[in-house]
Amino acid sequence: MEKQTKAKMKRHSEVINDAIEENDHSEMQYHLARLGKALGYDVWIAQNDHKREWNNQKLGEFSLKRLNLPNISQSIKETIALIDVIWLDKKERIVGAFEVEKSTSIYSGILRLYDLALTMSENQTKFYLVAPDKREKEIKAQLLRPSIRHSNACQISYILFSELRCDCDAMCKFGTDIGVLDKISRNVG
Repeated sequence: MEKQTKAKMKRHSEVINDAIEENDHSEMQYHLARLGKALGYDVWIAQNDHKREWNNQKLGEFSLKRLNLPNISQSIKETIALIDVIWLDKKERIVGAFEVEKSTSIYSGILRLYDLALTMSENQTKFYLVAPDKREKEIKAQLLRPSIRHSNACQISYILFSELRCDCDAMCKFGTDIGVLDKISRNVG
């Protein structure tokens, strides 16, 4: 009986932690979408996250209904459509791409951003990992991998959850373009 109780308690704890992590993920997408809109960009929320909610708003309400990327093959477009948040200028050029990595592999987020970077002919895009503060050491380790550090495909910066949460309102109010993220984003090496 005691073994069953422990197993139930462990499973209950896992379910609660999963819900909290999913909630944090949606919250970060919400902040990024709201900030992108405030800066005058069109926003794309990952296709599979349009129905998620934060602050009583569906994330899809912030998003373009369709991700129109001319000159990109359909298979690559399907991969790009799963990037957590993308900001586009009025000429449909991607100016910012964000992968929120709450619990999944940091490396998988890096690979999605690299896939995007490799499909773009002119690379004026900024790439970001957005992660919980407790994962900063892991982010640094992944971004310092030789295969990442010595690649010229893209430069990836990272933003911690606490800083996006704390500074989002001010950036929405005073920011003029994606450069406002320079104040809270970090680079390695």
